Amino acid sequence: MLRATSSRLARATPRVAAQHYKPSISFPDRKAPKDKHEPHAHPAAPTDISSNFSHFQEVFSSGPHFNPDKIQNVSSLAENPKAEGEGVAGSQGKAAKLAEGTVEDLHKLPKRFWDTPSLRWNEDELEAIMTGGASTSSAH
Repeated sequence: MLRATSSRLARATPRVAAQHYKPSISFPDRKAPKDKHEPHAHPAAPTDISSNFSHFQEVFSSGPHFNPDKIQNVSSLAENPKAEGEGVAGSQGKAAKLAEGTVEDLHKLPKRFWDTPSLRWNEDELEAIMTGGASTSSAH
Protein backbone atom coordinates (compact mmCIF):
# COMPACT_ATOMS: atom_id res chain seq x y z
CA MET A 1 0.00 0.00 0.00
CA LEU A 2 2.90 2.36 0.60
CA ARG A 3 4.05 1.85 -2.94
CA ALA A 4 0.79 2.97 -4.45
CA THR A 5 0.78 6.12 -2.36
CA SER A 6 4.38 7.03 -3.17
CA SER A 7 3.91 6.48 -6.90
CA ARG A 8 0.70 8.54 -6.83
CA LEU A 9 2.60 11.40 -5.13
CA ALA A 10 5.47 11.06 -7.57
CA ARG A 11 3.08 11.52 -10.49
CA ALA A 12 1.09 14.31 -8.88
CA THR A 13 4.08 16.44 -7.90
CA PRO A 14 5.09 17.48 -11.44
CA ARG A 15 1.48 18.36 -12.27
CA VAL A 16 1.09 20.44 -9.12
CA ALA A 17 4.43 22.12 -9.69
CA ALA A 18 3.53 22.93 -13.30
CA GLN A 19 0.26 24.52 -12.28
CA HIS A 20 1.90 26.79 -9.72
CA TYR A 21 5.01 27.71 -11.70
CA LYS A 22 5.75 31.39 -11.94
CA PRO A 23 8.89 32.41 -13.82
CA SER A 24 11.41 34.35 -11.78
CA ILE A 25 12.03 36.82 -14.60
CA SER A 26 9.49 39.40 -15.69
CA PHE A 27 9.59 41.22 -18.98
CA PRO A 28 8.44 44.82 -19.42
CA ASP A 29 5.07 45.39 -21.02
CA ARG A 30 5.59 46.23 -24.68
CA LYS A 31 2.29 48.05 -24.89
CA ALA A 32 2.97 50.29 -21.92
CA PRO A 33 3.50 53.95 -22.81
CA LYS A 34 7.15 54.90 -23.05
CA ASP A 35 8.57 57.81 -21.12
CA LYS A 36 10.12 60.48 -23.30
CA HIS A 37 13.87 60.61 -22.84
CA GLU A 38 15.09 64.04 -21.87
CA PRO A 39 18.86 64.36 -22.37
CA HIS A 40 20.69 65.55 -19.29
CA ALA A 41 24.26 65.87 -18.12
CA HIS A 42 25.89 62.92 -16.42
CA PRO A 43 25.98 63.33 -12.63
CA ALA A 44 29.78 63.25 -12.71
CA ALA A 45 30.06 65.77 -15.56
CA PRO A 46 32.09 68.93 -14.97
CA THR A 47 30.08 71.80 -13.52
CA ASP A 48 30.58 74.01 -16.58
CA ILE A 49 28.85 71.36 -18.72
CA SER A 50 26.11 70.39 -16.28
CA SER A 51 25.21 74.00 -15.44
CA ASN A 52 24.58 74.88 -19.09
CA PHE A 53 23.87 71.53 -20.74
CA SER A 54 21.73 72.96 -23.56
CA HIS A 55 24.67 75.13 -24.71
CA PHE A 56 26.95 72.08 -24.55
CA GLN A 57 24.52 70.14 -26.77
CA GLU A 58 24.42 72.97 -29.33
CA VAL A 59 28.20 73.14 -29.52
CA PHE A 60 28.55 69.36 -29.66
CA SER A 61 25.95 68.96 -32.41
CA SER A 62 27.48 71.70 -34.57
CA GLY A 63 30.06 69.22 -35.84
CA PRO A 64 33.77 68.60 -35.59
CA HIS A 65 35.76 71.44 -34.11
CA PHE A 66 38.98 71.02 -36.01
CA ASN A 67 40.27 71.86 -39.43
CA PRO A 68 40.79 68.57 -41.33
CA ASP A 69 43.26 70.28 -43.65
CA LYS A 70 45.65 70.87 -40.75
CA ILE A 71 45.71 67.24 -39.60
CA GLN A 72 49.00 65.54 -40.28
CA ASN A 73 49.93 61.98 -39.48
CA VAL A 74 52.11 61.79 -36.37
CA SER A 75 54.39 59.17 -37.94
CA SER A 76 55.12 61.47 -40.88
CA LEU A 77 56.17 64.18 -38.40
CA ALA A 78 58.54 61.76 -36.70
CA GLU A 79 60.06 60.61 -40.01
CA ASN A 80 60.33 64.04 -41.64
CA PRO A 81 60.37 66.76 -38.98
CA LYS A 82 61.79 69.43 -41.33
CA ALA A 83 59.18 69.28 -44.07
CA GLU A 84 59.13 72.30 -46.36
CA GLY A 85 62.10 73.97 -44.66
CA GLU A 86 60.53 74.32 -41.23
CA GLY A 87 61.69 72.71 -38.01
CA VAL A 88 59.57 71.11 -35.34
CA ALA A 89 59.21 74.51 -33.71
CA GLY A 90 57.97 75.94 -37.01
CA SER A 91 55.15 73.42 -37.23
CA GLN A 92 53.15 75.08 -34.45
CA GLY A 93 50.05 75.32 -36.69
CA LYS A 94 49.81 71.56 -37.17
CA ALA A 95 46.98 69.88 -35.26
CA ALA A 96 48.78 66.56 -34.77
CA LYS A 97 52.28 67.17 -33.48
CA LEU A 98 54.54 65.59 -30.96
CA ALA A 99 54.55 67.50 -27.71
CA GLU A 100 57.89 68.34 -26.17
CA GLY A 101 59.31 65.36 -24.29
CA THR A 102 57.17 62.74 -26.07
CA VAL A 103 58.19 60.06 -28.53
CA GLU A 104 56.10 57.97 -30.87
CA ASP A 105 58.27 54.85 -30.74
CA LEU A 106 58.98 53.35 -27.32
CA HIS A 107 62.34 51.99 -28.49
CA LYS A 108 63.65 55.50 -29.23
CA LEU A 109 63.72 56.08 -25.48
CA PRO A 110 66.72 55.06 -23.37
CA LYS A 111 66.92 51.33 -22.64
CA ARG A 112 65.80 51.75 -19.01
CA PHE A 113 62.31 52.71 -20.22
CA TRP A 114 61.64 49.80 -22.55
CA ASP A 115 63.83 47.00 -21.19
CA THR A 116 61.78 46.32 -18.08
CA PRO A 117 60.70 42.96 -16.63
CA SER A 118 57.05 43.65 -17.44
CA LEU A 119 57.89 44.13 -21.13
CA ARG A 120 60.24 41.15 -21.47
CA TRP A 121 58.98 37.82 -22.83
CA ASN A 122 60.27 34.56 -21.42
CA GLU A 123 60.75 31.43 -23.53
CA ASP A 124 57.54 29.76 -22.28
CA GLU A 125 55.45 32.79 -23.26
CA LEU A 126 57.06 33.00 -26.71
CA GLU A 127 56.53 29.29 -27.32
CA ALA A 128 52.88 29.53 -26.22
CA ILE A 129 52.34 32.40 -28.66
CA MET A 130 54.12 30.68 -31.54
CA THR A 131 52.17 27.44 -31.09
CA GLY A 132 48.84 29.13 -30.49
CA GLY A 133 48.71 27.89 -26.92
CA ALA A 134 49.25 24.24 -27.85
CA SER A 135 52.54 24.09 -25.95
CA THR A 136 51.00 25.05 -22.63
CA SER A 137 50.14 22.25 -20.28
CA SER A 138 47.32 22.10 -17.76
CA ALA A 139 49.88 21.57 -14.97
CA HIS A 140 50.67 25.30 -14.79
